[in-house]
Amino acid sequence: MSVVLLASFGVGPAGAQDASPAPEASPAAVATPLPDGFDSKMVQKVGQIIGGVHPVRGLPPAKDVAYRVIGSQAFLEELRALFHAEYSDVAVEAEDAAFTRLGLLGPDDDLEELILSMYDSQVLAYYDPLTKTFSLIGPIDKIGALESIVVAHEYDHALQDAQWDLEARRIDDLDRSDAILAQQALIEGDATAVMFDWATRELKLTDLLRVSAQSLTKQDQKILGRMPMILQRQLEFPYIDGYAYVMALRGRGDWAAVDQAWDAQPVSTEQILHPELYPDEVPVDIVLPDVAASLGPDWSTSYQQTMGEMQVGVWVADGKKRQSLFPGLPGQLPNASAAAGWGGDRLVSLDGPDGAWAVVWQSDWDTEADQKEFHQSARDAMKDLPGAHSVTDADIAGGLSSPVLVLVADSEETLGALEMALGL
Repeated sequence: MSVVLLASFGVGPAGAQDASPAPEASPAAVATPLPDGFDSKMVQKVGQIIGGVHPVRGLPPAKDVAYRVIGSQAFLEELRALFHAEYSDVAVEAEDAAFTRLGLLGPDDDLEELILSMYDSQVLAYYDPLTKTFSLIGPIDKIGALESIVVAHEYDHALQDAQWDLEARRIDDLDRSDAILAQQALIEGDATAVMFDWATRELKLTDLLRVSAQSLTKQDQKILGRMPMILQRQLEFPYIDGYAYVMALRGRGDWAAVDQAWDAQPVSTEQILHPELYPDEVPVDIVLPDVAASLGPDWSTSYQQTMGEMQVGVWVADGKKRQSLFPGLPGQLPNASAAAGWGGDRLVSLDGPDGAWAVVWQSDWDTEADQKEFHQSARDAMKDLPGAHSVTDADIAGGLSSPVLVLVADSEETLGALEMALGL
């Protein structure tokens, strides 16, 4: 949930009503009336850009694509409305609690406000498949190099939508964040690759350097740097790791290979992080017993999720800083190998009487060596967690080859009751 589904922001928020269709005739064609926030020169420039994007991607032009400029305050209002349309207050509180119990968020963190402030500072534009509109976040007074690159990226989303129907394919189950992130990596990786291809063809080196310098301000970097690593990774993963995935596919057969991935989409962040595993290696489907019922009538399941290799990697990094060989680019998290043998997982967070709570997290691993490495890393990651916790090689789902079971609870008493309920 959280930023995972808001990553669909690149393909999702509704509300773009007052926009004019993008010109499809000659580059000099001017839309009438002019789109919100555009003058005729800007419209002409957009027409030139979109006319050059679809040949780069090798797809037919998209028809009836509208665009506009939206102010930052109006954008924040749309973002907040989208957030509340997607998630109930109960769902947000449940994820906040689950991530806090695992140590992915701090006890004073407010998940909703963190997400909104992060997207408010990081998002430059978005495409809405419901209204076939892309929006640039302004104010802007010209379509310079940065705006041109953004237009190329967002127009590729329109090409994707026309070819594969983004809204119809969108995964909307909130408890499938790993699959959602994988889908987003294909969507954003595709658009990022097109954006770079277009830019290297159409822009001068000086323009590219200028874009690099202005794309993220020091203030934006500070805001992103203050975010919990789980939110940082959820934000950047579709773009950075998705781009690497798409480029790996292109190495197999250029855009035709990417088109095939659209027809058989990646199903896990593991497949994105390790393109050589796509499409053959699929996650184990883990179905947990009704833990709440086993604990008693005063217990309920508040949150369920499949975390996947990417988010497991954040957890086993345990707050350690990333190291990058290239300044300005994110590096790999420490201890990434402990998540690399992921074979599948399922997590539930439970609430009980008098403030009691518990987390049950069952995973399966590719090999016994992977199992042992994650087991030890999980033990290390939980050393500084409050409450009580344990990690064993128990299999409460049944039929797992190399299982690891992580339990976290508010107290030793609750942990003992949980272990008894699970027959451990």
